[in-house]
Amino acid sequence: MKNIYYLLCLLFPLSIMGQEPMGKSQWVYSDANGKLVYKATKRGDRIIDFSHAGYKGGGVTLPYVPAKLTVHPLGENEDCTDYIQKAIDMVSALPKDADGFRGAVLLAPGRYVCNRSLQIMTDGVVLRGSGSDPSGSVIVMTGDKHTAIVVNNGIRQRAGNRLGEAAPDEKSIKVTDKYIPAGSYRLTVADVSGLSVGDNIEIRKPVTEKWIKYMKMNDLVRDGKPQTWIKAGRQLIAERTIAGIEGNTIVLSVPLVDSYDAKFTDDNTTLVVANNVQRLRQCGVENLRIESPAQAVNHGKALYYALRINGEDCWAKDINALETMESIGVGGRCITLQQINVIRRALHQGASKPAEFAPNGGQILIDRCSVEGDNIWFVALGAGQTGPIVFLNCSFKGNGRIEGHQRWSTGLLLDNCNLPGGGIDFKNRGSMGSGHGWGTAWSVAWNCLAKSYVNQIPPGTYNWVIGSKGESTPLRRPFNQSGPTLPVGVFDSHDTPVAPQSLYLAQLKERLGESALQAIGYGPTVQLPSPVRSDYTFQGGMQASRELAGKDYRAIHEYMRALGWDYSEHPNISKNDHYDGVHCEVLFDAALQQYVFKFTNHANAEALDSDRGRLLSDRQRNEMKSQTNHDWYHLNGNWNEWQRLEWKFRIPKDFQPTTKFCHLHQLKAQEGNNGAPLITISTRCDEDGGNKRVQVIHTGDTRTSGKGIIIDNLPLADFEDEWIQVETEMHYTHHGTFRIKLTRISDGKVLADQSFADVDLWRKGATSIRNKFGIYRSLGRKMQSASDRPDNGLKDESLQLADFKVYEAHTNPNPQPHD
Repeated sequence: MKNIYYLLCLLFPLSIMGQEPMGKSQWVYSDANGKLVYKATKRGDRIIDFSHAGYKGGGVTLPYVPAKLTVHPLGENEDCTDYIQKAIDMVSALPKDADGFRGAVLLAPGRYVCNRSLQIMTDGVVLRGSGSDPSGSVIVMTGDKHTAIVVNNGIRQRAGNRLGEAAPDEKSIKVTDKYIPAGSYRLTVADVSGLSVGDNIEIRKPVTEKWIKYMKMNDLVRDGKPQTWIKAGRQLIAERTIAGIEGNTIVLSVPLVDSYDAKFTDDNTTLVVANNVQRLRQCGVENLRIESPAQAVNHGKALYYALRINGEDCWAKDINALETMESIGVGGRCITLQQINVIRRALHQGASKPAEFAPNGGQILIDRCSVEGDNIWFVALGAGQTGPIVFLNCSFKGNGRIEGHQRWSTGLLLDNCNLPGGGIDFKNRGSMGSGHGWGTAWSVAWNCLAKSYVNQIPPGTYNWVIGSKGESTPLRRPFNQSGPTLPVGVFDSHDTPVAPQSLYLAQLKERLGESALQAIGYGPTVQLPSPVRSDYTFQGGMQASRELAGKDYRAIHEYMRALGWDYSEHPNISKNDHYDGVHCEVLFDAALQQYVFKFTNHANAEALDSDRGRLLSDRQRNEMKSQTNHDWYHLNGNWNEWQRLEWKFRIPKDFQPTTKFCHLHQLKAQEGNNGAPLITISTRCDEDGGNKRVQVIHTGDTRTSGKGIIIDNLPLADFEDEWIQVETEMHYTHHGTFRIKLTRISDGKVLADQSFADVDLWRKGATSIRNKFGIYRSLGRKMQSASDRPDNGLKDESLQLADFKVYEAHTNPNPQPHD
């Protein structure tokens, strides 16, 4: 499935996505030495350092945890919940290794019907699928109301980074500063005895009647009834770790995202040691697709949610959630969500809207994620969240909005986020909801694109929209239309993007260095020398086995799986397709004197293959491909890696191509912009069925970076009924290299031998480029009924394949998503 993130990037002006910034912010900019300079208010408040958001506090590669158990799908409609949960429980019972991991449960490709939640409740456990596209691992939600996957140990947690209550029996230490500015790493306490570096602490800011009145939140009324913003006596709690103690000054590991004014706290801000936090740790969910029935209802009647994580040092990546509602909820701290895509086709009903991303915690990074839908909150924070919370390079399609939403959440960064049809709101919601009032403060939209912004400035604080494009829409407080327009927050370098392009990445680089950017899939590419043949090392290969002769597609699939490929995109996978046909078999070939794979596509009066069960399709697919889970990344192309593929194919005499596409081989991204392949070896003919030829076609990451047909007019007659040795060499970057050599084995004739420089061989957001082989061809038009057949001369065709070998140089040992 084409990743929404990239689709939206194509639509956005280059000034937002990729063009060098031209403006300069007065609030954050780089000096002549490249060091970030921050403007401060008279009281010392500044834009905070957001770079502490993410797994392990930011700048750390998401771990790969080896699989201990592999689960395969049960019957087509058989519930798999208990089956998968048992595997999770078995891995949960294993001992932790030195890094705190027990192991992963791997879901093999297929569809898993689940009528209850899958739960990870023990540290160090990962649930990993085999891909988030339809041919990967699909959780099919059925049954009663539930969340597809829950990561939570079920232990009642301390307040953490949110609105909470004081426990009467806890020892608290008085904070003596009269004013602590937003962005500060330091505070002073009356007594440091009993405190140690490494202690987990909570800084508690009391909500007082004086502060509520100062914020003008004491007069909220709706339908004649008083509304409460935040009840006096509650506490806004920021969880931090002590990084240093200097006299009575505490140095924090992460800056404070709110200001602390003793005048409005009754001089009663306190510090509490909180070393007894019992969050779930080191757990992840990866490479999955979650499918829910369409939910065209109000969110109060929703049945199916995608993911809930409450923990510390946890993550989720490469997940596509279709038709879930209030899809992604996160609590705790130091969590990364990467390439999570929510797609809502069914229109939500009602004025009160669901939040598709609800990051309610601290140090949360949402990276390269997306939402598509209307009448929803793309993002909404809960009450009293004390960040930092960062959305980096995220895209949103539809008329939804992003908000702090309610009751004083602080420290939200929207960095290079794109909402061409939606809005970003840092605003006072007044009596909306049940008295949501001021939703957010000390928050930043940096180099964003939105249709509109409601950027308001709460008393005593700031909100910033910097280097961003879109209309400013000043508003009054809701339900107070006779009142004044509320003060507008800072618009700095509006409509002109600023440097640095990304605030989060610039802050991360300054704090931890270039390696931290590389660790999370950003940063410049190290230019490596072009390898010679001796630099390459063998990574894996596959040859058909005589043991497969006479066996069906299931045996072939299992054989391929053991060697790093799979056979999972063919008509036999769906009863809606030509389910009983033979589409792959193993035969002995007299010319090569070995067993080979034979792929067959059907187009005859009795049977017409489709595309993985899609009825009335305009194409048919019968392909094998390299696996894209971590265990087999060495068979795929990874960022800045050199790869050589060697393989053989034979097409029969009188092979009939199409006028549109008939691919025999594809190099295609698994993640990110994974719609069009990078490279194809294809056959084609003219409208009259003549001029049959072989082509090599390149498609770039953007509309302007593709080279199109790079080799054309290789006569198909030179290939028919002949074994062809294929050798390709790729350097996987946006300015890569591609070389191809096609040799006819029978007489050694070289049919093609060409190299191409400065070829865009990457896809934005991809982790790896998989290799695919088989027949994927157009039928010429969409079929109109089950008995309809192509009228362009198509017939049954076959392709024989043999001797797959993969070599790599300058290997990328731990590939991460890269733009």
